[in-house]
Amino acid sequence: MSARRNATLFGQSMVRPHTLRPRLFSGNTPEARAQLSATSTSSHKLRARSLATSSNPFPSSSTSSPSSTSSPPRRPSSSRTFLSLATGLVLGSALALTLPRPRLLSLILPNPTPLPHAADSEEGRLETQRIEKELEALPIVKQLREAQVPAAQGYANPLIAQDVSPTHVETSLTGIEDRAPPRDSSLAPKYRESRPYAAANAGPHSLSGFTLRGPSKFAIPPLAFTSKDNKEAVFLMHLGRGLCGHEGVVHGGLLATVLDESLAWTALQLLPSNIGVTATLSLSYKKPTFADQFVVIRTEFVRQEGRKVWVKGQVEDLEGMVLVQAEALFVEPKMAKFLSSSSVREHFK
Repeated sequence: MSARRNATLFGQSMVRPHTLRPRLFSGNTPEARAQLSATSTSSHKLRARSLATSSNPFPSSSTSSPSSTSSPPRRPSSSRTFLSLATGLVLGSALALTLPRPRLLSLILPNPTPLPHAADSEEGRLETQRIEKELEALPIVKQLREAQVPAAQGYANPLIAQDVSPTHVETSLTGIEDRAPPRDSSLAPKYRESRPYAAANAGPHSLSGFTLRGPSKFAIPPLAFTSKDNKEAVFLMHLGRGLCGHEGVVHGGLLATVLDESLAWTALQLLPSNIGVTATLSLSYKKPTFADQFVVIRTEFVRQEGRKVWVKGQVEDLEGMVLVQAEALFVEPKMAKFLSSSSVREHFK
């Protein structure tokens, strides 16, 4: 009984797969057998491909990349990096000190100012002569000298009055020849030309006329052009590298001094005694004023009330950019009539 049961069970286990397999093809036709053979072949191929892929998950390429065989690149050592940075810094600083640079860069990396030459040394004399020649060659100097107005509003031309016609006139200060204005009786020069601090000895007490005179400071006296009515003036001045606060930039206090004296030039000539003191001085700094350049200072009369004169002015570079603007009030002292104004009058010549 048990043997039959085992046999039955064994038989069922042998027969059950055939009974459970789905009957895909019916009949015993040649078409059915061909389709069954094709399906079996495709199944074997897919199984073989799956086995090949699982046995070698990383397919080998025919050509290996150079990075897989070569050693990893070396990292630069810290000493080599430091040496490269130091070399670049030294070379960059050397180029910054020698090559021409924009003015903005000059504020960050200024050129060191050399020691000034003595005024009586050969180097000092050569520097003074060079700056004087550069002043005479400025286009604005030529324009101011050639500016003319109707004869009733301008200065009398001494060459016309004396009926002489030289082609050149030699100045007593520089020895440089200036071309005489055209001989037109209906026109006259608009400005009177003068050199403050050049004709008279200012003395050791004078800041602008003595203490700050010399190479790298005020190497030459300023050149002044004054209108006939004394209500307008134009000054040309060279500011050396020894007049700085920050390296390469003219000290703001020195610019205040320059404007104070330039405005006083206009105001004091309008006072009866030619003596006045600064009551108020208001400044507005617009741009940095770089050293070792010529600047143009323009002053203008505003109004007058008795012993009080208001004037205004500004400092410009040669391109016309405004660097500093100023307004001032000058007052004639009540005791001015008891004071001597001979030195002041001499200064205005």
